[in-house]
Amino acid sequence: MELFVEQPGQLVLRELAPVPAPGPGEVKIKLLYGGICGSDLSVFKGRIPYAKYPGRAGHEALGVVAAAGSGTPFAVGQKVVTFPNTFCGECEFCHAGKTNVCKHKQSFGLNAPGVFASEVLVDHRFLVAVPAGLSDERAVLTEPFATVVHGLKKAGVTKNTTVAIVGCGTMGLLSAVFAKHLGADVTVIYNRHKHEAVTDSIGGLRVVQAGAVGEELFDVVVEAAGVKPSVEMAMRLAKPGGAVVALGITGEQVDFPVIRIVRSEITIYGSIIYTKADFAETLAYLNDPALPIDAIVSKIMPVADYRQAYEAAMSGDHVKIVLDFQGA
Repeated sequence: MELFVEQPGQLVLRELAPVPAPGPGEVKIKLLYGGICGSDLSVFKGRIPYAKYPGRAGHEALGVVAAAGSGTPFAVGQKVVTFPNTFCGECEFCHAGKTNVCKHKQSFGLNAPGVFASEVLVDHRFLVAVPAGLSDERAVLTEPFATVVHGLKKAGVTKNTTVAIVGCGTMGLLSAVFAKHLGADVTVIYNRHKHEAVTDSIGGLRVVQAGAVGEELFDVVVEAAGVKPSVEMAMRLAKPGGAVVALGITGEQVDFPVIRIVRSEITIYGSIIYTKADFAETLAYLNDPALPIDAIVSKIMPVADYRQAYEAAMSGDHVKIVLDFQGA
């Protein structure tokens, strides 16, 4: 079976054509879990201009190698996660190690075929091995958590850094997990959805509603909501000499307080996805039992219940919804 977006608003689960044996450099994987991301929802809603229709959905995936073509480093039975943003390896950015901004980058489930299928062929360059012993429920979070690891590293978050995270969705809560793990003093700012069970599970967080922040300032502010008011709030909350990490994406015009940014020497870090090095670090963090990440997965639902799963993900009442492809 494969999950297919025929056109905006039209999602279908359909029979999968037989997947051929992998050619040189290719790996056939049997999917175990697939995480539903905000960008998957945006593709479904028709909100991403460069998304291609019709197309297979999904990019966050954990699978097991069913067959491996020649020239690949993977063995049958090995667990892998997708590295779902391609890179050419030839452009100036790739040569500089910045594969995340490759000129020819394509994204699974957006402008390249997604991976929400019971079996799928993937170029071996876009798979990463999962460490033995790492639980499936943690491994499926590798891709979104790598985005957070990549971004927060830029700002040098360490023990006792005061960090405000604007947004209490998946990326905001993953940012809270990572910042807390690094020893920071973390404040999570929410608007509608507090996700109290998750913030309690992370532990040691201060959680406040957007209207109750007051005049407090922070060393590092992570913008993780991707809406105009949140971006503008993030700019206001950074201390002189502080930093803003922009993880959220919005097409809205945003008012930047230029005088304050310049006079207070506030650094703004744009951050997009990750590199292979970020994936390696992320998997190491996930393999640490002390990382308080387990509550991020709200529900695991069989792929046959994809409609209910997408509705749950769109409701905002949950953090991460995961599809189970085993037996599909």
